[in-house]
Amino acid sequence: MVAPRPTAEPTRPAFVLFGDPVAHSRSPAMHEAGLVAWGRPGVYLAVRVSAGAFARAVRSARDLGFRGANVTVPHKRRALALADRAGAEARRIGAANVLCMGSGGVTAHNTDGAGFLDGLRALGRDAFDRAVVLGGGGAARAVVDALGTSGTAARIVWVSRRPAGLPAFERVRPTGWDAVPRVLRGADLLVNATPVGMDGGPAAFPAPVDPEDLAPGGAVVDLTYGPRPSALLERARAAGRAAQDGRPMLLHQAVRAQALWWNEPVPPHVVAAMRAVLDDAR
Repeated sequence: MVAPRPTAEPTRPAFVLFGDPVAHSRSPAMHEAGLVAWGRPGVYLAVRVSAGAFARAVRSARDLGFRGANVTVPHKRRALALADRAGAEARRIGAANVLCMGSGGVTAHNTDGAGFLDGLRALGRDAFDRAVVLGGGGAARAVVDALGTSGTAARIVWVSRRPAGLPAFERVRPTGWDAVPRVLRGADLLVNATPVGMDGGPAAFPAPVDPEDLAPGGAVVDLTYGPRPSALLERARAAGRAAQDGRPMLLHQAVRAQALWWNEPVPPHVVAAMRAVLDDAR
């Protein structure tokens, strides 16, 4: 006899973050603050899940009536692969950070790239001549795609341990870590999309990364975040370069996720409530 699928009648909308690790994440507090400000109190859980259990975890969340999920490292490519449908950005990037769940199945989206560009505007620049992006994971793919498709960067150098395995994007030149000192010279944007600087992540890059090599007026964005600035951002500020951590991207990709889950724009006062949680965490 086949056991019936579980049914759920949640009194509040439920959402979940899947990743490994997730203990450091500010997403639950940020999303719940936004839902309260919106007058839609909900439950947002952070669940650490292994690669082997990820598909089962997503199916369980859908069957239990969860409205949506965020996906973080190392599951973004798996999220796209198991979805029933996918948005254009997720298909182009090959990774998803947002899942919308309903009776019609699971739809995958990627809000990382657009969220990155939203946050980048806080630096007061909307165009760069040459950007260097470090890392080959889902976040790096989203950043490279966003910089290229939006025209924000005229040229992009994409640094990875396995450059031959990176997907092809227009105006993008893949390279290995041995080229980092050379490609940084004269670049005006550096983006760290690796785990270096994250709590529990590697302590150092595979090659020297010196913000002083950037062009005067250049900027450094480190997608990691924590209670203290990363060593990379401290060096960037000491070198007189503009510096930004991962909180603006975290905020704006989350705002776009909420818009997808509710199928309507997020009001400004809700965005402000979500931002306040991240500001308090500093």
